Amino acid sequence: MEKTKKVPLVGIIWKGTFSTLKSNPIIFFLFALSGILKLICLLVIFLAIFYPLSIIFAPIIKTLWGEMFLHYPFNFSLMPRLFYYAEITVYIFIDSLLSGMAIWMVFQANEGKKPKLLDTVKKTIPKYVTLAGFLLAIFLIVALVYHGEKIAVSKLMRLNFAASLVKSGALDFITVFVNFFIIILIEMVFAFAMPFAVLEDKRFFKALFGSLSLLKKLFLTTFILIIVPTLVSLPFLLLKTGLNTLIDKTLPEITLLILGLGIILTVFIDSIVTVSLALLFLLKKDLQIEKVK
Repeated sequence: MEKTKKVPLVGIIWKGTFSTLKSNPIIFFLFALSGILKLICLLVIFLAIFYPLSIIFAPIIKTLWGEMFLHYPFNFSLMPRLFYYAEITVYIFIDSLLSGMAIWMVFQANEGKKPKLLDTVKKTIPKYVTLAGFLLAIFLIVALVYHGEKIAVSKLMRLNFAASLVKSGALDFITVFVNFFIIILIEMVFAFAMPFAVLEDKRFFKALFGSLSLLKKLFLTTFILIIVPTLVSLPFLLLKTGLNTLIDKTLPEITLLILGLGIILTVFIDSIVTVSLALLFLLKKDLQIEKVK
């Protein structure tokens, strides 16, 4: 450790992250699998108004949102909302397991072992409820924050300056930046919850408490490891916010392109963030950070 102390910890972690992903492509495959599932969901949503999928989805869309969304170009206006529901479903019920598996594989690779898919599944499945609980909790907290924002904005609308921000569209973009950093902070709170659950067999609340305790000791490093890769997604968030304007100036099909590219980008971001946080967690002993009970 004498030589590594001269190198910034973040640099050590990122070097280890890319080395781990390069040496063990099966870890990246787990995140790619999540991306593939989301792309399939996006394709199904796009084809929902066409036969034969329209047999199932057309009545649902017509009942919940109206018949106009079964026709071009209005179907593209509904697409982001439908994809959001699909994305959240995959995030909570599928990504939870895949992320847990990735963390276990990082541990195996760090021990000099070759990660095996079947062994990883056996190790992770018993912890599935806890892992899904973390992502469900993140989703609920974010949803609660968004609801609070809507209430705050409705009250701010009584003020002249807020009304002008809404009219110019600036408020939407300000909200994107605010939400971006709120989500980063929430992710930081849960940053080490999955590693505690997978690698130290902690239950939900003990893992969350351990994550908070470790975060206090590694706050700046954790913040950098999460925010730097995630910043790449910010332009796509802004594009989604101004999607209606973008559609007016281009084609409705731009919606499909932006959502698809966003999925691909998320695969790379999630793989880097998850692996880097797992490696940081594994370094806590070398950093002389006591084990959280």
